[in-house]
Amino acid sequence: MVLTQLERDCIDGFRAGTKLHEGKGSVGDVEAWSGFMLRMLLEAARALRRARIRQGGSSRLKIDGSPTVEIEHGVEAELRGLVARIAPDATFIGEESGGALPSSGLAVAVDPVDGTWAFINGMETFATSITVFRDGEAFAGAVCNPSTGEVGYTTANGNARLVQLSTFGEGDDAVTLPTAPLRTQLVNVHPSRAAGPLLQRLYEAWQDGSLRMVRSPGGSPAWAMLEAAKGNFVYVNLWSGRDAEPYDLAGSTLLIRAAGGDVIDVSGQSIDPLAHRGPFIAAANREAADSVRRYVLSVTT
Repeated sequence: MVLTQLERDCIDGFRAGTKLHEGKGSVGDVEAWSGFMLRMLLEAARALRRARIRQGGSSRLKIDGSPTVEIEHGVEAELRGLVARIAPDATFIGEESGGALPSSGLAVAVDPVDGTWAFINGMETFATSITVFRDGEAFAGAVCNPSTGEVGYTTANGNARLVQLSTFGEGDDAVTLPTAPLRTQLVNVHPSRAAGPLLQRLYEAWQDGSLRMVRSPGGSPAWAMLEAAKGNFVYVNLWSGRDAEPYDLAGSTLLIRAAGGDVIDVSGQSIDPLAHRGPFIAAANREAADSVRRYVLSVTT
């Protein structure tokens, strides 16, 4: 499927260096926010892609023990400035600079580098995510992988779209997600110290032919959920330690659901991405999510 006019205009404007329109991010203009998210993510991706090849593993640890790199702060500051330009009344919530989601009005939540360890180590599984909220409810979300040149985005009641930018002169392209129904069980497990028993159980299922692939590359949960929205993988994350923040799961959950799938907990209930804690399973169709859920249950109950 070819690019929509909005997607083409956004990419062309990015390459031409035209400025985003000041004060145009109104609460009700859902279509405009699709373009704003795309443009903001393209700006972030250019900076991160330039830095990635020279990153060299330099980082420091935050109070919670997670890593951070200087460019995260620079990208977040750039995105904060763009939000201030297009929607000066919006609350900005950043993974690095903090902020609280208001119960009313417009808010934009940003994680400049989701999967910082992957970025530090030169892997291709980090991402930038943006979620836009209206009165405390997510109505637009987008995820960009600078390594692959892909951006997934959606709005409430809209399609999930995947845009792939040209890297080798092949031309820009876009599709509506999922790209194909999940016909074989391919499982992507987020690595953690608690995931050992689950991975062992899944590898046993792979050996007996019940599953076709088990992988655990790590990196950005938002990117892994976009892969699930494509229909490629069922994604399992044994999320623990804290409740999800506005920049964690809300936008990518919106993408999964727009693609016809869901994000569920171990009891089979749809998660609340703003208050979730504990394991979750994401897939482009509910049958695939439920089939993998039984493996998670076997090691978590």
